[in-house]
Order: sequence, then C-alpha cells, then structure tokens
Amino acid sequence: LQNTSTSVNMRERLDFSCAIFDAAGHLIANAPHVPVHLGAMGESVQTVIRSRGATLQPGDVVVLNNPFNGGTHLPDLTVVTPVFDDAGTSILFFVGNRGHHADIGGTTPGSTPPHSTQLIEEGVVIDDFLLVAAGSFHETQFRELLTRAPYPARNPDMNVADIKAQIAANACGVRELKKLAARYGSEVVAAYMRHVMDNGEESIRCAIGALKDGAFDYLMDDGSPLRVAVSIDHQARAATIDFTGTGAQHAGNFNAPPAVV
Repeated sequence: LQNTSTSVNMRERLDFSCAIFDAAGHLIANAPHVPVHLGAMGESVQTVIRSRGATLQPGDVVVLNNPFNGGTHLPDLTVVTPVFDDAGTSILFFVGNRGHHADIGGTTPGSTPPHSTQLIEEGVVIDDFLLVAAGSFHETQFRELLTRAPYPARNPDMNVADIKAQIAANACGVRELKKLAARYGSEVVAAYMRHVMDNGEESIRCAIGALKDGAFDYLMDDGSPLRVAVSIDHQARAATIDFTGTGAQHAGNFNAPPAVV
C-alpha cells in the first residue's frame, strides 16, 4: 500500500493499516501503524459479513467509512476483501486495510471541520459500497459516490488513485494467504489463527494479573467530563472498564462511536 499509493498521507506519513481476519471477522494479525484503525476495523469487516456475507463472490471488494459501522472519521476508508477457497464457494479469511484519504469532502478541506454537528458535514458517508464486483472495478460508480454528495470530495482523482492502491494491497494479501493455505491446508491455517487468538488472550490476561484498580477524571476544554475506572479481578484475570460519569454525547463532532471506544 505504501509503494503504490500516491497521496502524502499514505505514501509518506504511512497513515494506513493492514490486517488479516478470520472468516468471522476477528482480527488475527495487523501491521503496527495506527492503533485506532486496527482496534475498530474488525467491526467494519463484520458489517460486511452481516450485510453481504451471503452474496459475496471471488473478486469482490467492499469499501466503507461510516463510524457507526466500525469506521473512525470519514477520511479513513476501509477496504475489505474476502479470501475464498479454491472452489470459490466458502470464505476462509478476510483481508482489510484502512487508509486516511487527504480529503473526502465536507464543509472544509481535509474533511475534519471543527464546527460540524452532522456526520454528512464531514464528507461523503460510505456504507458498504461494492467497489469491485467479481474483479471488475466500479470506478464510474465510485466517482459518482464521491461527487454527488451534499459536500463532495474535492479531488476524486486522488481518491481513486489511493483506493486502487488499497485494492491492490488486499489482492496481495489474498494471494499470500492462498499460497499459505495451499502449502499447509486451509484447516491448519485456520487452526493456527485460533492459536494466535488464544495466545493473545493469555498474554493479555497475564498482563491484567499484574495490574491494580485505578480511576481517572478529566475535564475536556468545553467542560465535558471524561471518567473511567478500571477494576481488576485477579482470580479471573479479567478487567472491568467503567465509563460511568463520563459526559453524554456531545453536540459537536468530538464523540467516539463504540468501535473506537
């Protein structure tokens, strides 16, 4: 993605993340770039599974950016590609990447207007758009999506160039996972993905076991309270994170949807 993107955001600043998911959309492995991308991206993959799981076919690619479906802010476009078995009937894995586009529309250049009160004021809202169908890139439809919004993208040529890089990056991931499955068998690869998740859980539980209870309070610039308390159950090696007392949803744009939290 870094090698084939054209924007400063992706090529120079590396404001993107790539990840591998199992067939249920659970994160297995990720590149160490932007944590908020990686923590939320699984919800975007699972959105695609819920909305298109029964209709996806080999060569399909879906793009979305809605914060209420796992997105972060609108300039972050998530591109999701299923990895099918050789028969083209069953999805074995998913690959995905999220890249920060330089502009996706909105009331101000850069798509992060400080005074917006509606999501649409930040730019083009994309919900589960079929970007590539059976290997055919829907460039015309994608350009229409970018330019027909109330606050359209300012440089759709740049968006198209970077989205092609995102599609290509996923295609690379699909190719490598298929090679892995061909060498070891898809069942073995899926089993080791489960081992990776089990190891991750055990590592986190060990870390939790070394923690103590804690709490934190902070007032944002506008006076809104941010409050979090963490309580540790050492016997269960589990933590409860409680946001009780945090301010209600803000009228402006400084809110975190559940996937980001």
